[in-house]
Amino acid sequence: MDVIETTRARPLLFRHVIACLALMVGAADLHAEPAVEEKPQTGRQLRVAITPIATAVEYRGTKPIGAMIDVWQELARRLDVTTEFIPKKTFVDLMGAVIDGEADVSLGPMAITEERERTLDLTHPVFHSGMRIAVRQKTDTGFLAAIRSMLSWQVLALFGLVLAMAIVSGHLLWWFERRRNPRSFPPEYPRGVGEALWWIASTIVTGGCDDKHVDGPLGRMVAFAWMIGGIGLLAAFTSVLTATITAEQVTGVIHGPRDLAGRSVGCQAASVSAGSVRQRGGAPQEYATIRDALDALSLGMVEAVVGESETLMLAVSQMGRSHLKIVGPMFDSYDYGLGLPNGSALREELNTTILRMREDGSLERIRETWLGKHD
Repeated sequence: MDVIETTRARPLLFRHVIACLALMVGAADLHAEPAVEEKPQTGRQLRVAITPIATAVEYRGTKPIGAMIDVWQELARRLDVTTEFIPKKTFVDLMGAVIDGEADVSLGPMAITEERERTLDLTHPVFHSGMRIAVRQKTDTGFLAAIRSMLSWQVLALFGLVLAMAIVSGHLLWWFERRRNPRSFPPEYPRGVGEALWWIASTIVTGGCDDKHVDGPLGRMVAFAWMIGGIGLLAAFTSVLTATITAEQVTGVIHGPRDLAGRSVGCQAASVSAGSVRQRGGAPQEYATIRDALDALSLGMVEAVVGESETLMLAVSQMGRSHLKIVGPMFDSYDYGLGLPNGSALREELNTTILRMREDGSLERIRETWLGKHD
């Protein structure tokens, strides 16, 4: 009987032991911190500051388009985020948006420089470019351009002075020679003065007049004075006329970055172009947008405009400004990236995604879509 009871008690004891162990584990779990599974954040909305920059960001109605918009849309798709675009009027405002915390990203693109890295974070480059120069194009050439140059006030004033002196000298010469030398200078007024003027013109152009001579002392004094003074006046007239016609070809022309020294050059405010101009001895004049700078160039307020190569070329062509042209080689090349607030957690994510887009050719395809293929 005792054996039977002992056998029956063993399962009951086993069940009590299991129950106690379960209670002990449960009590331990009450004091343990719950495990949190880390998952990547998806469906976030990012504030992206944009401003009109030719080829990079433009507007079709109220919809932003452009190379950088396409780059960002691909980045947002890969990061699984939505976008709230924050329009800004100028590049200065664009930079200020991330510095002040108004935006999570400034699309730009922004040249990656040491100075900018001190105030904001910049991503890996999305493309590489450099500076180019725009100047006024002189379309008037040839004979008609030369004739128009001769009609300048400076040339006309000097021509009038030479003509007036010739007329006065002709009258004096005729007056002193009309009785002493009527064959060369007839006494009749219109004819005699005309012959005197002919003698003066022939003397200046050919050095003398074979069929006429001056006999009287007063006449010879006038003739000698005209020979000396007239040659100087004619030389001055020729010099001014030549300089006026060729001035646009030999002076005031900018062919490349070396010619920026001492020139007034339009630049977009807060861009790296102003520093490039200053390094070459130029005087940068900053404008809110590159189009404002080109307007100033058209009006003659500046002698050239320096800006990012693709932006400048497209702005000149899109604005229908046939009187402007791009000159010289590309200089001061830079890498261009996106702007972020200092310490932004987005930097690593964006950098990784930009590298992947570069490796799979997405960045190059977007660039070629908007800018075409270039060597």
